Amino acid sequence: MPAQHSTLLGVTRGLLWLMLGLVAAATVLVLVVGIALVAAWPDVMVELKNSKVFVDPGIIQSQLLWMMAVLAAILAVAVYVLRQLQALVASAATGDPFVPANARRLRRIGWGLVAAQLLAIPLHMIASSVAAAHSEFAGMGGLSLNNILAILLAFVLAAVFEQGAAMRDELEGTV
Repeated sequence: MPAQHSTLLGVTRGLLWLMLGLVAAATVLVLVVGIALVAAWPDVMVELKNSKVFVDPGIIQSQLLWMMAVLAAILAVAVYVLRQLQALVASAATGDPFVPANARRLRRIGWGLVAAQLLAIPLHMIASSVAAAHSEFAGMGGLSLNNILAILLAFVLAAVFEQGAAMRDELEGTV
């Protein structure tokens, strides 16, 4: 394998570990904030009444908790997708990326991205129902063209890798 490819794969491995660490930290943060929100709700209510971010602080405790649960689920999907990417990069580093396992990994990545996009829809609905229209918080989640393109790309690449593995196996069988 050329040095340039091994360097790029090494950098990619490092970035994936960094992203995994950031997602894990974000997951812990969401869970801690959720617990703190429940424990300190009366004090939080006072602050929210003075805030111009939320529409009606009196009705949002359950919505915020649901929103945090959806965020935690999205982060769990992100961990799953990142782990699949790590396995894909590790396989590519061995010099033989066109194996059936990588096609399955790409398909799993695609389904993980579908799950994250589907979870983003209720996230948007909850955020827009509790947040004031002018706040950035109101635009959280929802459908994303970039996400839909990433989903399509993952499934197309899975088919390409599957076909590449089949062609390689066929070629090895004829030689």
